[in-house]
Amino acid sequence: MSIPNKKVEIFCGTGGVGKTTLATSRAVALCESGLKVLLITIDPAKRLKQVLGLKDSDSGHVVSINNGDFCENSKEDSFDALLLSPAHTLQRIAKAEGLESELENRILKVLTRPYGGMNEIMAVLEVQFHLSSNKYDTIVLDTPPGKHFLDFLGATRKIEHFFDKSFVEIFKFLGKKVTNDSAPKKLFGKIVSSGVKKLLKYLEKVTGGDFVDIFIDAVSILYRCREHFLSAIDFQHELSKQEFSNWFLVSSAEHHKVGEAMHLFDEAQRFMHSDNFLAVNKCLKPFLENWHPSAKELKTLKSTMLTRENELKMFAGKNFKKVLEFSEILSAEPKVHVSDLALGWKLLLA
Repeated sequence: MSIPNKKVEIFCGTGGVGKTTLATSRAVALCESGLKVLLITIDPAKRLKQVLGLKDSDSGHVVSINNGDFCENSKEDSFDALLLSPAHTLQRIAKAEGLESELENRILKVLTRPYGGMNEIMAVLEVQFHLSSNKYDTIVLDTPPGKHFLDFLGATRKIEHFFDKSFVEIFKFLGKKVTNDSAPKKLFGKIVSSGVKKLLKYLEKVTGGDFVDIFIDAVSILYRCREHFLSAIDFQHELSKQEFSNWFLVSSAEHHKVGEAMHLFDEAQRFMHSDNFLAVNKCLKPFLENWHPSAKELKTLKSTMLTRENELKMFAGKNFKKVLEFSEILSAEPKVHVSDLALGWKLLLA
């Protein structure tokens, strides 16, 4: 099956299907083929940390990974990996705007924690930053599972909404001036919604004016960095272009997992194009076909498992034009999983 090289490859799926390991194996396979690859995990769980043996202190920094650790034919090659850190992304943006000294704001610190609410937005900014550098042939994205993946796809809408309306209402209500005169004047003429008034009055009442000032300072910092946020809006438009990205929806050879994948696909389909693949992981057929039990009960078990897996694959084939199959890896070592799956990519393309 032909899988054309693209600037971005997105691996998505529900939890527990081997998405991160499969994304890593794809980066290994692409690197072996001679491409310059960056693997980014935007999953706060950071499963990639265990797969690649990275440390917590590596979060937010691009780390070079020796491809020879996974592929003997690629000992001299390497690919880059990045564990997303929303705080590091904001720090880089603030530094570019000369605002580093203002990042001690405690609300921003909360918002840029891994589960602080800005993970998906910062992920878009981080990906866009590395795309703009033109350093890599391909960026492989390991996305968060399920709903969080959909939040990532919808992050640019949040950016548009925030800079179009919310910050203006907050500043107008509290009488705080935005320090940049380039903001569209028509936005400043909008009437402040009663919802924002009620929220800020409530915050001031229960936390005191100091908290509200810190809150407004946080919004001010984000607004002054708005060009970085707004530049990332193009990313979603690019994703919809077939020549720009490949989409891999990862599932496993379990009935409920395939059903979950279908639900996720239905939700995300409006963002995708025709170059999308269902990657069915953990297939047992190669092992079952080489298993020749003598006991009647075990023969029945083998037949049942083969029938069940074949039915699932038929279901997948009816709902997806392009289906990739990867065998279950019978090893507890993450590197063995990555190495064997990378070989699987080569066999698929052979």
